[in-house]
Amino acid sequence: MLMYEIDVIKKTKLAKKLGGPPIFHDGFLKKAVFTKERVSLFIEILSDNNPSLNKDTLVTLQLNNVYEIDFTSREHKDNLFIIHDLDIRREDDGLHLRLESARGDVSEFVFESIELCENES
Repeated sequence: MLMYEIDVIKKTKLAKKLGGPPIFHDGFLKKAVFTKERVSLFIEILSDNNPSLNKDTLVTLQLNNVYEIDFTSREHKDNLFIIHDLDIRREDDGLHLRLESARGDVSEFVFESIELCENES
């Protein structure tokens, strides 16, 4: 049975600052930067879904030691896609991040560790 790893997000800088993990539902993936071992996802988290945020907040979700990527997105006006759902689960080969867009596009990343921090203004 696969279990979602909320504790992975709870240990990040932003979650500690907020007192718990933010909700990514209906947020926006603004940009993705891929390097050999790391993927940085620049996400706008909407304050409507996150009472601990005073305003919509840009964050970086950094996936470290990435060894598998399946990224899909169709054209959107100002974003790579609108995040409908973001889930992290642990499997035998590591952590899996699954992003689903409002249009049904699904992207998956397999990686070792994660960090989430608020972008500097």
